[in-house]
Amino acid sequence: MTIIEKDNLFEVAKARGLEPQEVVEILISNGRDIYIDFLEEHLGELVFQGLKKVEETMTYKIESGLIFPLTPNSRIDLVKALNEKKETHDLQFRKQFDDDFPELLIIKVNVNLMSNLVIDFKDSQFLPPLSSIKGRPSVSGSTSPTNFFNDNSFHKLVVRTMEDEGTSWNIVKRNLSKHTLEGEKVEFIDVSNHEGEMRPQIRFFTADCVEPYKIMESTFQKKLSAYRKHLK
Repeated sequence: MTIIEKDNLFEVAKARGLEPQEVVEILISNGRDIYIDFLEEHLGELVFQGLKKVEETMTYKIESGLIFPLTPNSRIDLVKALNEKKETHDLQFRKQFDDDFPELLIIKVNVNLMSNLVIDFKDSQFLPPLSSIKGRPSVSGSTSPTNFFNDNSFHKLVVRTMEDEGTSWNIVKRNLSKHTLEGEKVEFIDVSNHEGEMRPQIRFFTADCVEPYKIMESTFQKKLSAYRKHLK
């Protein structure tokens, strides 16, 4: 069983103005998993045990409350099913037999896509931010939300700062630390570019991050123009 802080795939897609298959494609391209959340007890079919295909049909019972990642092939198959607007589909997931016997099992199940597909909450960092800036009305125009910072926590920090401090990029930069939440931290360092020249970079840390979100100051300055167009 996998332990994650889960988000429903369809709800994540709706909040970001994306199609569910687009979310899956983005996460696949970043090497992330898609999971089946078994809300109720479920019956599946054992397909592989270890590296050996099971010759006879064998039923496998999955207890409620368990979460397992899809196999790589099923992730690709899922994109096709979502494109075809299917409500249910046969998918395969992988699990370890038990802690003392690490043989890998591959199990096929028919699942309700809208109800049972989830992603790891931490993987939201690979997706575009929410489809409109929270706390402010959306503004029509050519600027796309995909021009916002793709780390949702940093996106929200920038919005909070601009709402209180104004929209000048250097003022926003200087005041980011004033508007961080508990567990968040902003650092400014110089890093070497491809030509060996030192350039300023912003690093954003959260309490549960493994690596900070990094953005060059020049990119930070350019991206703020998208925020100005969406803030009144």
